[in-house]
Amino acid sequence: MNATKLLDFYERRRENGEPLVLVTVFETEGSTYSKAGAQMLVDSDGVFRGMLSGGCLEGDLAVRAGQVLDSGRPQVATYDLGQDDDELWGMGVGCDGLMRMVLQPLRPETGYEPFAAIAEVLRGDAPRELTFDVGSDEVASVTMLVEPPPSLLVLGAGLDAEPVVRFGAELGWRCTVFDHRPAYIQNGDFAAATATHCQPAEELASTLDLDRFDAAIVMSHHLVSDRAYLAQLAESAIGYIGLLGPRHRRERLLGELGDKAASLEGRVHGPAGLNIGGRGPGPIALSIIAEVQKTLAER
Repeated sequence: MNATKLLDFYERRRENGEPLVLVTVFETEGSTYSKAGAQMLVDSDGVFRGMLSGGCLEGDLAVRAGQVLDSGRPQVATYDLGQDDDELWGMGVGCDGLMRMVLQPLRPETGYEPFAAIAEVLRGDAPRELTFDVGSDEVASVTMLVEPPPSLLVLGAGLDAEPVVRFGAELGWRCTVFDHRPAYIQNGDFAAATATHCQPAEELASTLDLDRFDAAIVMSHHLVSDRAYLAQLAESAIGYIGLLGPRHRRERLLGELGDKAASLEGRVHGPAGLNIGGRGPGPIALSIIAEVQKTLAER
């Protein structure tokens, strides 16, 4: 689920006072595309955001969502994908597990709950366990852990930073770009970024609350700036710090940091990125985003 796109879809409908249906996976068995906690939203036209099955169940869920809006009552749906009945969906599903979902109406008169509470967590910085009433004879309530999308700090706004931001945004990450060079910020294509900042490198920590970020990538290609960034990141709680450039450049920068380098041990990945092959900004950005994703998933 791309939480950023889900939120955007919700906000646009909420502003227009349109009803929605929230679909939540609350139980799975075996091999399934989504696990408990995954969600999608469906509007009154059957348009949806979020994917729970890779496309094989979404059409049926859109039909059910229309029924939920018409009746005003929640509905529980169970899909046993292990049964040998490809004619049911008109295609080979490709999974053999069981998924149970609850569909709930979201209306302006009820404040779009329970998704309004979920949206509040998604906009924030800390995960929270939420329990919400379903109002169904089959399922009384659902408890789920809601986690905000990761926040990525990109330190450097060169041409190679653009695909990093695009790939991160495609995953639903909140990407912030910071650079001391106005021309880089103004001329770069960072439409997918949550925010951009043009400030001296030494003012990073005074401009942003660094502890709000899950990962940072130091990629200004400017030794003095990169050293200033690392010195400030050393005092943050950011778990992943990627550093562009060869290994000897990393060793030089860490050596110049003196005692501060000790607090970066185990957090600095340089050269940043997984070894997936390829050259140029695109493959390098993909390798970096892949390494960040891997690191976040292993927490």
